[in-house]
Amino acid sequence: MKSGLEKTDRYDLLKIIAIYAIFSCLWIYCSDTALGLIITDPATLVHISVFKGFFFVVITGTLLYQLISRYLLESRQLKEGIKNRDILFSFLYEGMMDAFASVDMTGRILQYNEVFRTMLGYEAEELRSKTYEELTPEKWHAMELRIIEEQVIPRGYSDVYEKEYRRKDGTVFPIELRTQLIRDDQGNPFAMWAIIHDITERKRVQDTLSQKSRQLEELNQSLEKRVSETIIELRQRDQMLFQQSRLAAMGEMVNNIAHQWRQPLNNVGLIIQNLQISQKSGEISGEEFDREVADTMQLIHHMSATIDDFRNFFRQDKEKHTFSVAKAVELAVGLIDATLKNGYIATELQLDTDVTAVGYKNEYSQVLLNIINNAKDVLQERRVDNPRITIRAFRDNDLSVVTVRDNGGGIDESICNKIFDPYFTTKEPDKGTGIGLYMSKVIIEKNMNGRLTVLNHRDGAEFRVELPAGFSPSVCQSD
Repeated sequence: MKSGLEKTDRYDLLKIIAIYAIFSCLWIYCSDTALGLIITDPATLVHISVFKGFFFVVITGTLLYQLISRYLLESRQLKEGIKNRDILFSFLYEGMMDAFASVDMTGRILQYNEVFRTMLGYEAEELRSKTYEELTPEKWHAMELRIIEEQVIPRGYSDVYEKEYRRKDGTVFPIELRTQLIRDDQGNPFAMWAIIHDITERKRVQDTLSQKSRQLEELNQSLEKRVSETIIELRQRDQMLFQQSRLAAMGEMVNNIAHQWRQPLNNVGLIIQNLQISQKSGEISGEEFDREVADTMQLIHHMSATIDDFRNFFRQDKEKHTFSVAKAVELAVGLIDATLKNGYIATELQLDTDVTAVGYKNEYSQVLLNIINNAKDVLQERRVDNPRITIRAFRDNDLSVVTVRDNGGGIDESICNKIFDPYFTTKEPDKGTGIGLYMSKVIIEKNMNGRLTVLNHRDGAEFRVELPAGFSPSVCQSD
């Protein structure tokens, strides 16, 4: 606040004094002149002049009393208004949840609330002797000066910004504030006030969140690495399972080859013995010899073709192609036909020759061979009377379907949801690996987008192979 009177106040005061002086001079001069014209006695004129002087003093004293009392009343009212305003203002900023402070344009602290004082740890008298810059670390001075020059003075306020304060004990903490400019009647800036919010807790939470985010990112990276390692491990395990499955299937094939070759080898042996006996006895003609040789060569060619069938059976297809489902079934049955006959198992084929599917023919036949082998093993283990396997191939809307049904009594309800799990088997350790049906399901559902399911019917179990179809978990149910 400026000391002394304002220019307009001084002008008004001088004007009143001038009017009073002129009025007083005119009153004295005019009154004395008028009295001199009326009264000629000097003694009387003196007495009247004295009385006139007293009267003037009374009149001017009365006027001064009125003016002074009016001024004092207005001054008292103004002081009361200022006091009430200060009390209201004090209630406002002392009742605030955030800190409040005002400074003049030099940075000297003018007002503050208890929150501000407590926040900084100063006593009231200590804080009044401080400047705003003393409370702020030096690294923020240039930034804050720029904000005052670029925002506060041109606009009258600043955007909300962050900085730091230094407490009495020297510790530094983060704050958030917005500054407002105060101008005088002429529009000149003479003070600023600010609302200050301690954001230590918010910063702590942000730091904690950042730390948690980093930990989460590290965990995600670790999980990605572990997932990658797990995927590699699963792929290696799948490769091992495929290899075990192929080895197991090859073992079955060796057994099937033995059954397929046993009868032709017996026939070849009989032909050679007959040729030897006939040659020794001299009872064989050239034509008979040629015929026996031709029969032997036919048997040998059949055995060679059988070897080719087995070799081609295990050759993996590189690309999907359209194949005849009936021929895939016949290929699988042909490879195990001798084994089935040796076990006195009847095989019934009901094949629609027009049914085709898109996929890998050899792998599809391997799946059918696995299913037929499982049916054979069940029929032999349970010593079923009149064992029978019925294989159907037909079209069901957009599906190519093959069903393999046996009369072996079906699958126990307690294990029907496990038969496609890897390494699950009900056979003895030396007779089953538990990977055949698992690999069959993988081949049909993952490699060829089909579906492999099983259900129990009246006499036994029925496996159903569909191509193409969407994947869904296989279930066992009774029909």
